[in-house]
Amino acid sequence: MPGPKDRADAIRHWPAPLRFLAASLSGRPRPALDAADWDQFADLAVERHRLAAPLAARLQGDDIPTRIRDALETASAQAALEALAQKAETLRLLDAFAAEDLMPVLLKGWPLAERLFGAAGMRQAKDIDLHIAPGELPRAVRVLEELGYRPHPAHLGRCALARRPSPALIAETNDIAWMHPSGQVVELHWRLTHLAGWIELAEIDAPLISHPLDATGHTLLVPGDRANLIYLSVHGQLHLWGRLRWLYDIARLMELRSTTDLEGDLAEAERVGAGRAVRIATHLAATVFAAPLPRDWPELDWLERRAMAQFLALIAGEGGRPGHRVARLGFYLSTLGLGEGLTQRLAAPRYALWRNLRLSLAERLG
Repeated sequence: MPGPKDRADAIRHWPAPLRFLAASLSGRPRPALDAADWDQFADLAVERHRLAAPLAARLQGDDIPTRIRDALETASAQAALEALAQKAETLRLLDAFAAEDLMPVLLKGWPLAERLFGAAGMRQAKDIDLHIAPGELPRAVRVLEELGYRPHPAHLGRCALARRPSPALIAETNDIAWMHPSGQVVELHWRLTHLAGWIELAEIDAPLISHPLDATGHTLLVPGDRANLIYLSVHGQLHLWGRLRWLYDIARLMELRSTTDLEGDLAEAERVGAGRAVRIATHLAATVFAAPLPRDWPELDWLERRAMAQFLALIAGEGGRPGHRVARLGFYLSTLGLGEGLTQRLAAPRYALWRNLRLSLAERLG
């Protein structure tokens, strides 16, 4: 298994600001930055990788320019305020859903930040992700509309299809977004990924736990640590690890899990067709953030090593930024190459060739 120096060498080609970011969160020696590097570092930390909050906490007292410290602290404070607003809105949402006998699962977001880092504001989250069963979608939509939510401009067609719901919507995509006049966004999910045939929450053994919502005893359902490791590994791979925040979550999970836990996590991941994603994610987290790998953790095969090298290159380049055309193309190529089994691999061409056509036809036919 590669040693710490070998893993650090794997990212030596990264630009200095990105290496400084990773080293600040891993405890490794940091490269020197010149005046031009600092602005790039701030952009990477706040905008691209959304790691301002943990960096602000780690870099306190360090000799960095005042404007950079101010940028990190401002973004960190904003993340904390948004997390508080999301917690309050989550309580309102859950009360309304409970009245309709619905109990959605909250994915990622502020509960994950509390579990991993001890504070809701330690992860920059732009929306509230609620996972429901497909058959619950019409009732969930009705609840959101009664609370003042309206279809997100990017999802007008999908939201119209959700009221029935349309079989095309359920089969060809995995979420719809709703926006409140306050600016709060809620995404309703009925599948964990864009692609049918990849992992489903219900497939994972004992996937859910209760998480405290407030001091009054309110709780909500969230994925447990094992389910999160599997889900976040697949999510990161499908998005080409375009944000280091996602990989930092994996690193923190690895720190919190025992060797026995991680071995069980990998065994369960392999059972549900996500073993490759977990192997790549854990090796990436060890490489970038010095996350602890168990002594007998499996090495990557040739294809996985090539994938990891490609992910590291994309993280360092503009093409890996989420939404970039290179990243969108990489999504299809990565899925074709790294899917476990024919069903997973064929999900990408189906998604590319058939999804939008079927949704468009469903919208036109009403």
